[in-house]
Amino acid sequence: MGSIDVPEAGSASRSERMPNGIDSMTTLGRYDGVLADLLATAKYRAWPEPLEHFGNRLGQELQATADWLPDSLTGVSGLLLVPVPSPRLRRWNRGLDHTAILADGVSNVINVPVRSLVTRSWVPPQMGLGRRSRSEVGGSLQLRRRASRWLERRPVVILVDDVMTTGATLSAMAKVLRRGGAHQVHACVVAHGRAAGQSPTPGVFGQVSWGISRG
Repeated sequence: MGSIDVPEAGSASRSERMPNGIDSMTTLGRYDGVLADLLATAKYRAWPEPLEHFGNRLGQELQATADWLPDSLTGVSGLLLVPVPSPRLRRWNRGLDHTAILADGVSNVINVPVRSLVTRSWVPPQMGLGRRSRSEVGGSLQLRRRASRWLERRPVVILVDDVMTTGATLSAMAKVLRRGGAHQVHACVVAHGRAAGQSPTPGVFGQVSWGISRG
């Protein structure tokens, strides 16, 4: 595909909190401007190329900044990429599985396998939920039947998602995966930011890589 040029997204706010259960997070920029427009267009108009590009960029950023990754990933067997799932009906309606495409892009760079270990039942779109409703998202997530076998062999999980707002979904995913046997849960998301009308959450992130926001 051609180059997708993402304009400077601005510095990330440290007034946002690391989601519970997440050991580190890597992100490329704030959910704003052209970055937000590209993500929304790709997600809702079944345009996979920008998602492939963002997945590759996330993989590059992980390689460059995640100090918990081994220097050489050749032969490393303990890592696993897990896309944050959407309900089946929503994937069908959109015409693509956006987080699976992102995860494949990350995998192309860091050579770590992708497995869909968690299913998600229907919930209203996140952008339409208040903070309390978002915090209850965990009830819609379930481990797949053979997930524990994968986590026994590969207990270091890297979650992949497009946008983090409150972090409730990442926290719920971490809880489910740790219950299934994950020892560490890291996250890489294309963009971070709050839904319209939300106020900042006090606190600071732990170890965060803020990424490269220009193509």
